[in-house]
Amino acid sequence: MKKKIIFSLIGLAFGGCAEVTQNGMFHGIDAEIRTHGIQQTQWIKTPQDAENVKKSVNTLLSSPLTQENAVRITLINNRQLQQTYGQIGISQSELVQAGLMSNPLFGYKFGHRGGTTEATIGIEAAFMDLLWMPLRRELKSVALEETQWRVGDEILKKTRDAKLAYIDARIAEEKIKLYKPILKSHEVSVQLAIRQNTAGNLSKRDFLKIQDAYERARLKSLDLNKENSEAREALNRVLGLYGSQTMYALSQKPLRLKYPQFQKTKLESKAIANRLDIRAAIKAVDFAALDAGYMQKTRLVSEVSILAEQERVTHESALNSFGIAIPIPIFDFGQGRANEAQVRYNQSVHRLYEMAINIRSEVREKYANLRYMHDKALRYNTVIVKTNEEILQETQLYYNGMLDGVYELLEDHRRLAEARMEALDALGEAKRSQMEFEYVMGGKI
Repeated sequence: MKKKIIFSLIGLAFGGCAEVTQNGMFHGIDAEIRTHGIQQTQWIKTPQDAENVKKSVNTLLSSPLTQENAVRITLINNRQLQQTYGQIGISQSELVQAGLMSNPLFGYKFGHRGGTTEATIGIEAAFMDLLWMPLRRELKSVALEETQWRVGDEILKKTRDAKLAYIDARIAEEKIKLYKPILKSHEVSVQLAIRQNTAGNLSKRDFLKIQDAYERARLKSLDLNKENSEAREALNRVLGLYGSQTMYALSQKPLRLKYPQFQKTKLESKAIANRLDIRAAIKAVDFAALDAGYMQKTRLVSEVSILAEQERVTHESALNSFGIAIPIPIFDFGQGRANEAQVRYNQSVHRLYEMAINIRSEVREKYANLRYMHDKALRYNTVIVKTNEEILQETQLYYNGMLDGVYELLEDHRRLAEARMEALDALGEAKRSQMEFEYVMGGKI
């Protein structure tokens, strides 16, 4: 009998089990984003987690929805964000895998010739795995840190999206309420015009103009209801709601114009320090540099196998032998892989510079937009609306003194309501610009 046994003692000594722990890395991100003013997140991994999240969401929806609770629901219930959380588990698993040696190969061969029986049993393990294992683990460790920062940035983006969607839904709902007096005013005008035209006190041309204005007002009301429905569904998508959960009521707390209080100096450098995506880009550069070094070191000899052999033939003593298998670099010197890794490193460096330049530009742009939108909303609220309120008061006096007719009074009522709607639009734009600026600054103002 002939037996061939190939084994690696080093592989047997170091090839063990490793546990994939994901919660610790996720809690690290959770703690980091709290420093950016973000509430607690939750990663749904089991049916019980999903049930707990559902109960929490229903509890938050049982009372009128505020912007803060909209963000809370998004962070625990948005399914796109849940997919993003899964990237942590993938990167953590890759790190664990990088610390494991390749499984040894087992082989068996049996043959018979004449009166002689031969059999081969073999185990073969890659020796170089032990040498390159620390380098692989270092690479995957940096990749995991990059993933953490990218996931954190996605959380900040979803927080911004939730706030924007909530503001849009509130503004759309408030505009419907503000437009009701306008529509009612047009209804009163057309009813009065019908009576006057029938009595012969109003020309057909003037009557048709009033009727046209009324019909346009009705169309505007339909448009506002459509905008409200679209804004509401956009918010539902961000919150991850469906079915009866979408029947929630929005908070009726008045929307206030607040100018953010922050130091205006060194905004660009503060944004660079706070932004999580720039931290991810820095880690990407570190990864590319390590990867280029790894490729350079392994370009010639990446795999070496140690062999051990025992032979037995029928009626003969065993023969033990050992060997080693080394690839000979004749055709492939690894220059292609090494050059590619170097190019990828250069790309990551340029990408980091590009991101830093773009972030600084975004800070200047969003800050200017915030100042403009705030001043515009303030002007509408303190000048335009106030002026139309005074105009209505004066028109009321003229009407009481029979110097103006009812149509002039109704028209000024409508102008005031329209001014308030324009002020509401400006308020919404100011709040949206603030949400955008908060994200550009890394969630910190």
